Amino acid sequence: MPGSRRTLVVLFIPSVERDGQTPVDQDYWVNQGLMILGEVYGGATAYPRGRGVWRDEERGGTLVFDEPVVVHSYTSPTRARLVPELAKLAAFCRRMGREAKQGEVGLVIADRYYAIREFKEARP
Repeated sequence: MPGSRRTLVVLFIPSVERDGQTPVDQDYWVNQGLMILGEVYGGATAYPRGRGVWRDEERGGTLVFDEPVVVHSYTSPTRARLVPELAKLAAFCRRMGREAKQGEVGLVIADRYYAIREFKEARP
């Protein structure tokens, strides 16, 4: 079926800052994540908090425990590769990384995990 939505996009919304202690405004970021995926791919679903851990190599391998919310969306393979959509999603990930003081923002598109660690705003 042409244009079928079979490519999964997954965004991880953290509950704490990189220090593993300071809470982030997770509800705000979940809503923002739903909005961006809704705008870019036509819809999204957020699942309740899970339990996770991330190893911060830049801090000597410190384990950062977290209760992330997973937001996912399905899109077509063609739309998943469109540069304007990817640029909007990347800008959101960089902003969340910067403002929520993260070491890494996790994003999955299809079968590939992207570890976004550079949070500077892209130049036009």
